[in-house]
Amino acid sequence: MRSHARGGRRALAVAIAAAGAWAPSAALAADPVMPLADVRVGMTGTAYTVVSGTDIVTFPVTVLDVVRAGDGPGSSLIVIRAEGPLMDQTGGIAQGMSGSPVYVTGADGVPRVIGAIAYGQGDEKNVIGGITPIEQMLAMTRGKAQLSVVRRPATRAYVAADRAGARRLRRAHPGARVFTPLMRWSASGISPRLVPALRRALGPGVQVDATAPGGVRPRVDLRPGASLAAALISGPVTLGAVGTVTYTDGPVVLGFGHPFLDNGPSHLLLSDAHITTVVAAPIKGESYKLGALGNVQGTIVGDRHDGVMGRVGPAPAVTISSFARDEGRGTQSSMTNQVAPQPELLPLAADLLQLEPLLRARDGSGRGTLSVRYTIHAPGMAPIRYRNVYAAEGDVTTLASGRLGAILSVLTDNPVRQVVPTSISIVQVIRPDVRAGTIVAARVPSPVVHRGRPARLVLTLKMWRAGTKRVVVPFRVPRDLTPGRVALRVVPNSIDGFDATPADLASTLNGESAPLTVARPGRAPVATAVRPGQRVARLVKAATADQHDAVRILGPGQDPDRRQGLVAGTRGVVIAGGRAVVRVTVR
Repeated sequence: MRSHARGGRRALAVAIAAAGAWAPSAALAADPVMPLADVRVGMTGTAYTVVSGTDIVTFPVTVLDVVRAGDGPGSSLIVIRAEGPLMDQTGGIAQGMSGSPVYVTGADGVPRVIGAIAYGQGDEKNVIGGITPIEQMLAMTRGKAQLSVVRRPATRAYVAADRAGARRLRRAHPGARVFTPLMRWSASGISPRLVPALRRALGPGVQVDATAPGGVRPRVDLRPGASLAAALISGPVTLGAVGTVTYTDGPVVLGFGHPFLDNGPSHLLLSDAHITTVVAAPIKGESYKLGALGNVQGTIVGDRHDGVMGRVGPAPAVTISSFARDEGRGTQSSMTNQVAPQPELLPLAADLLQLEPLLRARDGSGRGTLSVRYTIHAPGMAPIRYRNVYAAEGDVTTLASGRLGAILSVLTDNPVRQVVPTSISIVQVIRPDVRAGTIVAARVPSPVVHRGRPARLVLTLKMWRAGTKRVVVPFRVPRDLTPGRVALRVVPNSIDGFDATPADLASTLNGESAPLTVARPGRAPVATAVRPGQRVARLVKAATADQHDAVRILGPGQDPDRRQGLVAGTRGVVIAGGRAVVRVTVR
């Protein structure tokens, strides 16, 4: 997940410069820091975090050790024990507390920040944590030279990406300290059916806050100890990772103390967050904050080993507007969300936002016919317009899932150049009847057709659980046909638009009927030509040629598997199979 287009980087640089100019006059000054060299075992300090709403609370900590957690520059951790009644309330150090700053008062009587609580050990009481030294976090803003002054402790500890990795490390290194990041994905505003699918896409740690207050919440100052989020989606649906602000210096905000996606330069949204409660699970070592993302205040521009770095100010985002209507129920749903222009996550976000309004309008599984329209606006390209029709005897709502994400993956992950859209419009309509049929016969009313001129094809379709239906399909006779008697073959353009399987209620309850996609990391972008959008447009055209309510008219020697022949639409009837031959005289 490290591929970023040069153009995207330039745009982000402009946005960062604008953010610096936009920074409010009340920007918070940087707090004094304590170098790691001055941190001693036995020191006591105070940690700041949020466990309910937006109010910052504190709890005491004691320094137990300073350890080495890697072989690169810095890679030190300060091991602490969290104490006090708040830890009894929260079940120890909770996921979402990552970034919580710890202040120690030095000999001069000045409270100084030593770093961010970023890792948990999962001990019996869940109170042993790892602090990322503030010097290592500041290296994101001051360069690697800053790390040369950080001491390298002799004692070794290990950091795992998740609990499964931690178990493997503990087996390999008995008695060693093993830590995991205090982070998990947080979502709100999504249907219960999407929760299992979202967890399959992003990991089992995704938590959904169904109790999060709706509407606009007050803006929260991103000061040390306040909740922040690295957000992918903001609006009626939210998705991101909740953590805590560690350090601020004017418009610059540092948090987490560990990586989020570890993809270096980032285009994520910097948001405040509202915490509903902390779910205590100390025995499992998995206590976590339950909350929802709030107001977008800037951009996460750096996502590195020792934390995330954001800048307060204007935040570039992709606007995704989605509308769905169920004509059988007479219900509809619409929403507009802002999505971070993070190329490898944009397809996932778009698929989620395509499904959510549809599930709200449908309110359950059911048969029917679904029509979809996507309009994608992207820099340097004409609007990309995609339409299709799906039909199902079982659950029609999920047949289109993944299609928008696949189109966006072509834009963001292709060998020509990386294109990140500016806006996406999604319109979906469900009808209660199943409009699908197979080709049983075809004819051209006129026995003589002329090259390059319009003609009509009359299809006879056997409709699903119904009789036959005649459909008139206008088409233009190809110019490259050889004059004389010609046999034209008529086949479905795509047979992937119909699902004859009855609804699987068990799968629906488990979320298995609502797949979500995760895009693969992009390849390195290729130098662009004079007209850069032209070649990408051809790739997009190939990715959007799967029209289901259409037939392919093949001349002699043409192969449907190679996408040859003329495509002609059937006006809303999904072609589920069959074929026919039409003999005409070409002039």
